[in-house]
Amino acid sequence: MGDLLLRQIETRDSSLGRVTWVKIHAPGYRPCTWREVWEKFAESYPGKWAVQAFPPADQLVDGKAMYHLFVCDEAPKGLNIRTEGT
Repeated sequence: MGDLLLRQIETRDSSLGRVTWVKIHAPGYRPCTWREVWEKFAESYPGKWAVQAFPPADQLVDGKAMYHLFVCDEAPKGLNIRTEGT
């Protein structure tokens, strides 16, 4: 976790409400585990929700192990995996 870099890109309105787009990657763009990315996110935004985007093929940007997260100002409705309908 300690070597991952997090860069805040911009804040924008989305269908999830107001979100902050952040990029997370390791030096040299080595692939990271889900846990490493989550720990870097949680360290920088404790208690917040974030969504990772998987675009359709025609909008895919590939080539480097870069992780794009959208940090939500408010908890997004309907995405809590621990309780249904929350």
